[in-house]
Amino acid sequence: MSIIKKSAVLVCLAMIMSNVASCSSVKSDSSAPSDFSAPSDSSVSDGKSSDEKKDDIVLTLAMSGDSSGIEKTIEEFNAADNGCQVQIKRYSEQFDEDGLPITQSEEESQYQDLEILQDIINTTEIDIVCNVSFTYESNYQILQNKGAFVDLYSFMENDPEVNTDTLDTHILEVNEIDGKLYTLPDFYNINTLVGESQYVGTKENWTFDEFVEHWNAMPEGSTIAGANQAENIYSVVLRSNLSGFIDYENAQVHFDSPNFKKMLEFCNQFESTNGEKGTYDYDAPNFVWEGYSNGIMASSMFNPDNGFTCVGYPSEDGNGAYFTSAGYSYSINAKASPEKQQAAWEFIRTFVTEEWQVENVIPFVEGSEVTEAYYSTELGYCVNKNAFDKIAEKIINKEYYSLTMTNKDVEYERRFPNEEDVVQLRRYIDSVNRWETVVGSSVWNIVNEEVLAYFAGEISVDECIERIQNRASIWISEQS
Repeated sequence: MSIIKKSAVLVCLAMIMSNVASCSSVKSDSSAPSDFSAPSDSSVSDGKSSDEKKDDIVLTLAMSGDSSGIEKTIEEFNAADNGCQVQIKRYSEQFDEDGLPITQSEEESQYQDLEILQDIINTTEIDIVCNVSFTYESNYQILQNKGAFVDLYSFMENDPEVNTDTLDTHILEVNEIDGKLYTLPDFYNINTLVGESQYVGTKENWTFDEFVEHWNAMPEGSTIAGANQAENIYSVVLRSNLSGFIDYENAQVHFDSPNFKKMLEFCNQFESTNGEKGTYDYDAPNFVWEGYSNGIMASSMFNPDNGFTCVGYPSEDGNGAYFTSAGYSYSINAKASPEKQQAAWEFIRTFVTEEWQVENVIPFVEGSEVTEAYYSTELGYCVNKNAFDKIAEKIINKEYYSLTMTNKDVEYERRFPNEEDVVQLRRYIDSVNRWETVVGSSVWNIVNEEVLAYFAGEISVDECIERIQNRASIWISEQS
């Protein structure tokens, strides 16, 4: 993208974002009907003809990402004859005529997100927004911090089935902004670093200093996730945790913190790849690796009795582990009419009911001529408490998955968790107090560019940090 075009996009985004703060208090245009037929635009998909649903409330969900995971639920919701219909407004096609993924340029993606932002902020066209409404999810999180969405707690107060008694309140709380809940996830993952207790001890969730102290005690020739080069180690211990230095709520970045400098200098003590592909040694003593956990089957990782310790990502307060959305997270546009807001709640609550979560957290894949039917891997941890417990019980009882697994023609007995594993998992979940702050692609590029220059010896660590802080500060100020 040319500098002029990129600047134009950023200016437009900044202008739109500057108007978001007041959007929650803006009422829907009185001239806009509260129930309308689906537009004839082929980019909008729904389940019925205009005549069939002319008296229904029609809700529009913005979508630029993959919607395949919720299309069945939308069809069932629309067929339920409950007085409202959900349609998807697609801002881009996912696949070409041959079924191959379509790749957009950065410029195309930015202009697409700009169009979505304009529709959310300046019109009453969009009622429901989710984490895959945008190409860059950072735009979704920025809107949350600007009050563009409705506080979902207000709907839970009068909902006997979906409320703070039936949902995991800890997961809801880490998604709160000033006590308000603007987004509702269906499933979530845990992101942490893990090490063998024989090397890292049994203390969970380290500070930066504890991370370095434990590394210095490792045997000679040890690796981090199999790597011993600066770029690869940076990718594991620091780049995966860049969100810890970004604060959308206050429109600030903190790459000039002493801890960011400590970790950069730690990574730089290793040899640089000088732009070449790194090498790995998985036979050497391994310090830590990324413990991306997406389901009950991984719960043995959180039980200290099994010889592993989850140390989080090194952070100032020693709470560097974080949650990420494993499926979809939903919001209701504050500009929608009260009638539409209530209807939108009736739709999005579906995804956190006990029945829906139990049925969908482990997708069942139909068999074919060449494969047998099977259960796929878990999509994540259930936000509904009863669903979480039921899935845990089923997995402990080995109701999903085969008892054995094959790797390179060698058959192994599959390791299923036990009740204590799940207890320890629950304990660790309650110790994590951060939801991922999505790093915008612009910030990714800024940090990577300057860090690689530092590893190559082109600039000092202080110059690297100053450049990152200045450039990233400009970017986030444009979003405020």
